[in-house]
Amino acid sequence: MSDIDFMQAALAEAALAQSKGEVPVGAVVVYQGQIIGRGHNQPIGSHDPSAHAEMLAIRDAAKYLGNYRLSDCELYVTLEPCLMCAGAILHSRLKRVVYATSDAKTGAAGSVINPFANPQLNHQTHIETGPYAQEASQMISDFFAQRRSEQKAKPTPIQIDGLLNFRDLGGLKTADGSVIKHGMIFRSEQWFGLSETALEQARALNLRSVWDFRSFSEQTRHPDPHLPLVENYWRDVLADTEQTIAFNLVQLLEQPELMQQHLGQGQAEQMMLALYRDMVASPTAQQVYADWLNNLCSIEQYPIMYHCTAGKDRTGWATVLLLSILGVPHERILRDYMLSHERVIQKYQTLIEHCVAAGGDREILHAIFGVQARYLKAALHEVKKQAGTMSRYLSHVLKINPAQQRQIQTILLQAAD
Repeated sequence: MSDIDFMQAALAEAALAQSKGEVPVGAVVVYQGQIIGRGHNQPIGSHDPSAHAEMLAIRDAAKYLGNYRLSDCELYVTLEPCLMCAGAILHSRLKRVVYATSDAKTGAAGSVINPFANPQLNHQTHIETGPYAQEASQMISDFFAQRRSEQKAKPTPIQIDGLLNFRDLGGLKTADGSVIKHGMIFRSEQWFGLSETALEQARALNLRSVWDFRSFSEQTRHPDPHLPLVENYWRDVLADTEQTIAFNLVQLLEQPELMQQHLGQGQAEQMMLALYRDMVASPTAQQVYADWLNNLCSIEQYPIMYHCTAGKDRTGWATVLLLSILGVPHERILRDYMLSHERVIQKYQTLIEHCVAAGGDREILHAIFGVQARYLKAALHEVKKQAGTMSRYLSHVLKINPAQQRQIQTILLQAAD
C-alpha cells in the first residue's frame, strides 16, 4: 500500500468525524505497511479537548503494540497537526508524518510554528505534505461553510425570563439528516413563580399539553401556572423508588453539616447513580415514561412542554428516550443532556457560594445540582441490563411499538433545509 492508500483511510476517518458534527480531521498510524491505529476528531462528543484525530490514532497504535514508543511507525493525517499533537508525535517518536493540507491558524509543522525543526530534540520526526490536499481542504471548508449557513438560518432561541434550563428541542439533527421541528416540544425546569413577562412568553408558545414529572409535594409546594387551552398531566416518576430528589434545595444549602453527614464521602454521587438506575428499572417510572411517549403519538397534544424541578434528571431521561426514538446520535443526545449542568449550576450559583462560605462541600453541591456523563451512563447500563439495547427497552419494556415510534417521528421530524 502507498501514501495514497493510507491518506484515503485518513480521509474516511475525517468523514466519520463530519458525520458526528466534529471538524472533519482523520488520521491513521501505519506499521510495516499495516494500519494499526485509527482516529477522527471527537473533542465535542467526548468533552475532551485532547481528542484530536492524531491523538486518538496514536493511542490506538500504542495500545496495539503495547508500547508508547512508535519509532517504526508512520502517521497519516488530513490536516497539519496542532502544537498539542506535535508534542505527542515527538514524544511517541514516530518515524514519519504525512499530512494532506496545511493549517494557517494552528499548524505546528511550519505554518505557524515548527517544533519538529528544533535541533535539540533527541529524536527527529520527518514531516511532509502528502496527497489529497485539495480534498482534505475542501472537506474542512465545506464543513465550516455549512456551520455558518446553519447559524444564519437558525431561528432565534425561544427564551422565558427566569428559566435558565428551558429549551426547544427543535433543530437537533438525527443520524439520517432529518431535524426536529422548532416550536413543537420543549423541555424545562419548574414554572413556579414566573413573572408576568415570563407568563406572556409562555402563553406565546401556544402549548396544548404540559407534563409534570414531579412528586405530589413538589407539585403542591410549587404549582405550575394555569395557561389557557393547556391540558396538564401530573405523573410522579419516582413514586415507588427509595431515591428522591424532592428535598427542599434551599434547606439543603442552608444546612452544610447535615449535607456533609448524609451526602459526603461520595454518597451524593452514589445517590444520583441509584436515582438514574431507578428511572430505568422502577415499574412506576417505566409506566410514566410509557404514558408520556404514548401521548406524543397524538398530534393534538402539540406543542408540548415537559418538566420536573430543575429540568435535568427526570426530564433529562425523558429526553434521552425521545431522542433515541427520533434517531438522534448518542453524541448529540449526550451534548443536550450536559447542557443542563452549567444552566442549573448558574441558576443556584448564589446559593451554592453561600453554602460553600458556610462550610459546604462544593463537590457535593455539584453532584446534586449538576449532571454528569456517568449518571447517564448508569441509566444506559441499566437499559442494557433490562433489555439488551435501547431499541428493545423502548419496544419490550415501555411497550412503545414500531408503529408508535414512526408516528412520533412523523410528527416531530422534517427534512433538513
